[in-house]
Amino acid sequence: MKCWIYDTQYGPFTIIRLDERYHIMHEGEALGAYPTPEAAAEALANGHSDWPSFGNPHELGIPEDLAKWQCRPVI
Repeated sequence: MKCWIYDTQYGPFTIIRLDERYHIMHEGEALGAYPTPEAAAEALANGHSDWPSFGNPHELGIPEDLAKWQCRPVI
C-alpha cells in the first residue's frame, strides 16, 4: 500500500487508503474520503474537500496531479 504526501507551509497533507476509500488527512484531521486518490487530490487542490482549521486549502497551490506529490509505501 502507498500514500501520497504534499508539504505546505501549514504542514503536510496526506492521501491514504483506508476502508476501500482514499482519505485526505492533515495533522490528524480527516478532510474527506474519495473513491480514488486522483479524486482526493482534485478535491483538495480545488477547495472542495473539508477545510482544515486554517482555511481553504485551495490557496496553498496544492497540485491535482499526484505525480507532483511524494509517494511513500505504508507498512
